[in-house]
Amino acid sequence: MANSDTVKKWVATGFILGIFVLSYLVLKDILIPIAFGLLFSYIFSPTYKLINRRIPNKTVSAFILVLGILIVVSIPIIYFIPELVKQTFNIYSLLQNFDFVRAFSNYAESDIAQALAINLDNLLGKFFSTLISQLSNFLVNLPSIILQLAVFLFTFFFAVKDSAKLNSYISSLSPFSAQTEKKFLKEFRGITNAIIFGQVLIGIVQGLAVGAGMYFLGIDNLLVLTFVACVFSIIPILGSWAVWLPVGVIHVVKGNPVPGFIFLLYGGFFVSSIDNVIRPYLLSKRSNLPVALSIIGTIGGLYFFGIAGLILGPLILAYLLIIIEFYREGKLDELFKKPKN
Repeated sequence: MANSDTVKKWVATGFILGIFVLSYLVLKDILIPIAFGLLFSYIFSPTYKLINRRIPNKTVSAFILVLGILIVVSIPIIYFIPELVKQTFNIYSLLQNFDFVRAFSNYAESDIAQALAINLDNLLGKFFSTLISQLSNFLVNLPSIILQLAVFLFTFFFAVKDSAKLNSYISSLSPFSAQTEKKFLKEFRGITNAIIFGQVLIGIVQGLAVGAGMYFLGIDNLLVLTFVACVFSIIPILGSWAVWLPVGVIHVVKGNPVPGFIFLLYGGFFVSSIDNVIRPYLLSKRSNLPVALSIIGTIGGLYFFGIAGLILGPLILAYLLIIIEFYREGKLDELFKKPKN
């Protein structure tokens, strides 16, 4: 009888593990859009509540929000992607034909100028060839991307519409005491707000500021350079200087010193102030996330998740830091000993 019970337990355990494994295999290719759907439902929950006050029907309110976001995002993407591809090829062609050695030789000795030119040419060439490859992959994988977008919108719609039920369900599964769970959620909200608004949003604003400067100075190919500036601005170890500095220098050495120097001054004083003042203020006020951890999370996230890792990488490490801190304070042990109130 005992052996029979043991066999039943092992069979039940194997069945449950099998279900989890099969579930993972079913969801593994759409986990990222699901995660972003849940994340966006949290970010846009105040907007949903505002709409829901005017339109009491939850389904209609959620549909209006999803439709509005879809229109705001899809129209620029449809309009700008062809131009983005075109400008990327233009920049790549210009870099292939531009004589960096001759340009730098006017400002440095021949050996130094040659070394700088070779390194810069290789670096920029590799970067833009990678960007072209990514854009090509985007077009090739467009059906898969559309499917992932549908999963994201589906998750976002139901998560924002049924946010109260979702929170209640997650709370019912939590093994934590009510007091610690409340503190846990507060820390999670603070760290999420810090990364989303203090790192990603400010980075995008900084990149757009770089694009605005290029527009007013008449610098060509500003669309692709603005896109690159937004991505670089989100990454703490790089920043917008990785765009405005080489663009300004190239214009100076090409014989356009006035727009080049103005752009360098604009980037050094105005654009950099957005990063150096606003971002640290938001991070210090909303979380205790170390800058080094944010950098590591961003780089690791890029390697593992691709462009989505700009957000997911820092978030995952930040959540890990919260768990470690709770463990250090002995609160995790307390959670499993005390029942919920």
